[in-house]
Amino acid sequence: MQKHKVRQETDYEYTNKFSGKQIRFTPKSDEIVATFQPHTAEMAARDVMRSTTLGISQGINQERGFAVFQVRSGQDMDAATRQLTAQPQIANALPVMVDDEGLTRYFLPDEFTVQFRNGISKEQAERILTEKGTKIIVEQRTPGYYTLLVPEGKGLFETIRDFSSMDQVSFAEPSEAGFNDALAYFPDDPEFTKLWGLHNTGQVINGVTGTADADIDAVEAWDITRGDPSVIVAVIDTGADLNHPDLQSNFLPRGAEDWDFADAADPVPDDTMGHGTHVAGTIGAADNTTGVIGLASRCRIMPLRVDLTTGMNQNRADAINYVAAQATSHPTQRYVINCSWRMSGDHAGVHNAIINAVTNNVVVVFAAGNNNQDIDVTPQYPAVYPEVIAVAATDQRDRKASFSNYGTKVDVSAPGVNIYSTYPDDTYNFLDGTSMASPHVAGLAALIRSRNSSLTVQHVRQIIESSCDNIDAKNPAYVGKLGKGRINAYRALAATPLPPIGFRLSRKFPFPQRNNGSSSGLSYARRIRIGLTYRSALLFLTQQPFSEKIYYLNPSTGGVLGAVDPVLNDTIGSLEWDGINIRVANVTTGSGAINTIHPQTGAQLASIPVPTGRGEGLADDGVNLYYSTIMRIYVLNRSTGAVMRSFPPPGGACRALAYGRGFLFSGNSATGMITVFDRNTLAIRGTIAAPGSGTFKVEGLAFNPATNELFIANQSENLIYVGMVTL
Repeated sequence: MQKHKVRQETDYEYTNKFSGKQIRFTPKSDEIVATFQPHTAEMAARDVMRSTTLGISQGINQERGFAVFQVRSGQDMDAATRQLTAQPQIANALPVMVDDEGLTRYFLPDEFTVQFRNGISKEQAERILTEKGTKIIVEQRTPGYYTLLVPEGKGLFETIRDFSSMDQVSFAEPSEAGFNDALAYFPDDPEFTKLWGLHNTGQVINGVTGTADADIDAVEAWDITRGDPSVIVAVIDTGADLNHPDLQSNFLPRGAEDWDFADAADPVPDDTMGHGTHVAGTIGAADNTTGVIGLASRCRIMPLRVDLTTGMNQNRADAINYVAAQATSHPTQRYVINCSWRMSGDHAGVHNAIINAVTNNVVVVFAAGNNNQDIDVTPQYPAVYPEVIAVAATDQRDRKASFSNYGTKVDVSAPGVNIYSTYPDDTYNFLDGTSMASPHVAGLAALIRSRNSSLTVQHVRQIIESSCDNIDAKNPAYVGKLGKGRINAYRALAATPLPPIGFRLSRKFPFPQRNNGSSSGLSYARRIRIGLTYRSALLFLTQQPFSEKIYYLNPSTGGVLGAVDPVLNDTIGSLEWDGINIRVANVTTGSGAINTIHPQTGAQLASIPVPTGRGEGLADDGVNLYYSTIMRIYVLNRSTGAVMRSFPPPGGACRALAYGRGFLFSGNSATGMITVFDRNTLAIRGTIAAPGSGTFKVEGLAFNPATNELFIANQSENLIYVGMVTL
């Protein structure tokens, strides 16, 4: 598609329909953006330079067909533009613009972008484009978003004003390139491997002695969580070294998806620059005894490649919108975006994409920039957008990094000097920059979402900001301009509320034998021999005069796999599988002891004395036994029965006990409530309302840690209910 000449203009303005702001531009006197005709050879730019005496300033994007040329000092701008457009390889030229915020903008002279409103179909949109005489250059991956050719005989800005006036259009703006937008960093000696940002003991890094605890308390935070694979951090950057031994296992499987937003012909987001690989390592390098560890080492990384050297802003918008679409398509997963890059100015496409992501519950984190400027005075986009978390950088002593931007629009600060992380070709490197600070915050957001997936973007943001360490005393010249302070991962996670316990009923099946007594018991065995076969089984018992049997049930169907008669134990109130044998506690005859039963013969193998009372609950965490006499729970030595501690049951009378995932489940049949509490601190995690009806709704409990299934024996109905627990 040969490009036609666009009309030259002097009215460089349009209204940003997205924000409602009218923007006026002033042409620079020393730089020109020019587009090439299609299929122009790679030597074209050099030929133009030889013919015009113009040099290349910012760079060339041969694939997209444009370059930025430098006008020599003293050379007339209009004459240089005419000289340039006279070259057969050049389609159109436009001076580089400065917007009314003083920011330099690189607009392609013959292209613009349009986002149609929701509800406008592809057919409707493209019919409008045909009527307007424009041609599609790129149908962006975001629905209704197009990069278009300025219609013949029209100018760029008048075309944008025309499209902006249409009701069907959400916004129209120039097709804008960004150059060298990966925020600068300063590589240094790679032999220092200490991750001071995660754990600072005052160690010397690159000749600088740090201050102890001037870090984000990652080690303490990891006692709470190291992340969850259902939380995905999209690193929109230069890609990643996909074969790096410290990253490979933590990448989200790509499948057939296209993750390269910079190269239409290649869906693989390989990193040749190093920036994205370094950022990815700070977030999620694997905990594998090799190299470094990321803050959120159990989360997954989605590397999305964009061109940060000569790339298009609308492609970056596509990448952000892609993550928003993934969040919509995968509602059980949670997403965080890290963007360690800048733009030349306000861009509706990227801003719209950010709002779209946040609206779809995606946390978006941006680096604040490396110009040592107040971004309240000189805006650093996209960091100044209110929807993002903007991150400044601190050094090993909690001082503002010398290069870091600052201002009231900065939200938080994080370590960004001498940051050691993964680098291409299976290596590691020290880098500096707010680019390195931002992934610390993205990693923290991922940890918070791992701890509580029900939190909204605003909740995550509030937790990060409210838990920061105040560093004003160390930065008296920047009080109020480094956000809420330097992030503290431990304080943030400690302040993160756990989600409500979830219970989703999946099935029920009948008791294999109806109850005709006072108690029932359940236990889950991951591996038990039944006949000649080892398999999982649900152990069940309910009292029936002269017919006390322990049944082995199929955990999925309730089908009877076998049974054994527990000799000399005729009033069992609870039972538990200890990995080898069955432990039982009686409620009347034989109470005051926990007996060991052979799983194949039913013979009593051993007995340990325990406090007297009705043995209605029994659980084993592999270290201790937990034994309930209804109004008191005892923690016992597994071998001797010695009482190590005791306490009244949280939630009232306990007629059933089970252990799983660090918690005890205590069933109160009278209320039908199951109280879940920490076995060490006794802190109540939450409650579960037992399904079914009757006055004996929780007479037995068992937990399968592999599936998070809770089995509940309802003695009133003679039914076992099974449901999935979300802790």
